[in-house]
Amino acid sequence: MIRAFYGLTQNPFDRRELELLPAQREIHDTLKVHCQQGGLCLVLGVPGTGKSVIKQSLQRLPENQYLVATVARTLHTYTNTVKILCEAFRVEFESNAFKCERRLIEQAFSLNHAGKALTTILDDAHLMDLANLSRLRLLFEDFPKNHNLVLIGRPSLLAALDLGIHQDIKSRVTYLSLTSL
Repeated sequence: MIRAFYGLTQNPFDRRELELLPAQREIHDTLKVHCQQGGLCLVLGVPGTGKSVIKQSLQRLPENQYLVATVARTLHTYTNTVKILCEAFRVEFESNAFKCERRLIEQAFSLNHAGKALTTILDDAHLMDLANLSRLRLLFEDFPKNHNLVLIGRPSLLAALDLGIHQDIKSRVTYLSLTSL
């Protein structure tokens, strides 16, 4: 209806042919390097600063070279998060998270040996229970060393990681971007 009224050929705000702003391009390019080298990256900012645009630009990386797994529902339990990862890595979920963790690790090494760069994006990571994030960090410790974990969220995540109990996560951060308007 909107397209017909205004004579548009595409939906408004369609992100298929999105062009990154220079600051977003810089963050994207840095994250792309980390996709090949590995690391733990934080992309933090208030709503409207372009975090989702950066996430979508990473999701558009060529599938023959990159596997970009995205967990967008971070309020889930650890088991449900592992189910989402299994789906992204094309691994059949078994009866519990422990069995799936082994299969995910095997699949990650298989994809890595096939030459794919592996990246996992946790969107709205500030909403995730930090105990689940700690468990995921332990899971990803067994992934190939060039696996990249990208946490996208609000600046409050950095404050939570500053707490002493979460220093094991914060000490592994290899790139931090605080996006702004």
